[in-house]
Order: sequence, then structure tokens, then C-alpha cells
Amino acid sequence: MSIAYDTTAANVKPLQGAIIRRYTAAAAIDAGMAVYLSANDTVTKCDGNAVASTLPFVGIALQDVATGDRVDVVVFGPVNSVTGGTAGSLLYLSDTAGEVAESAGTKQFQIGFVENATVIFVSPGRLAAAAS
Repeated sequence: MSIAYDTTAANVKPLQGAIIRRYTAAAAIDAGMAVYLSANDTVTKCDGNAVASTLPFVGIALQDVATGDRVDVVVFGPVNSVTGGTAGSLLYLSDTAGEVAESAGTKQFQIGFVENATVIFVSPGRLAAAAS
């Protein structure tokens, strides 16, 4: 089983020490999705391809919301939000919007690491492209 965001919203929870910020959703977002901050101070699901190169990853959404709703986002720290994680793996934005992956997307945007099968630690950063 490969890592994926947990599609059961009730399972997505911040853990002790997580830093949470509240934003307005620019589009529908599911709990557990990776989101970015857009130019108009709203968040929407992001990917490791085009979006990560121009707009900043913010964190992991904590609830399902519709456009215009307020959404809590873990911007740093531990969050129960995935299934099938491999402990100790680095965590990246997937090229699929809202998804995370244990292998780098096109832009190689690192967003943290995997603590166990269901918990990730959000710690955004950018990796340089691999040397050729």
C-alpha cells in the first residue's frame, strides 16, 4: 500500500505540538489534503508540479470544506492525516493536486517526513534538483 491522504475526515487530527492556522478556502478541499496559499490570501489544494514552483505550500487541511469556508491547516508539526506511510520516509508534494508522496514530484518540493503509517510531520522546505 502506498501513502495517501486519509479520506475519512474524522481520522484527520492535529497531534500535540502542531501549529494550526485558519484560512479561507478558494475551492473545495478535503481533510488531509496538502494546500497552498494563493495570491488572494486563500488556500487550495496544491501539487508538486506547477503550483509548488510559484506559490507556497502552507500545510495540511484538517477538515472538508467548500469554497469560501474557513479551514484549519497544520502549518508545522505532527498530524494524523495519511494511510500507508513508511516511517522515516521524507514526504513530498505529489504531482496530483492535494496528494502527498514518499517520492519527489516534478519540482521536488519536500513538506516533511513520515512518523508512522498514519502520522506525518509537516516541515516545509525545498530540495534542490538532483545532480545529473
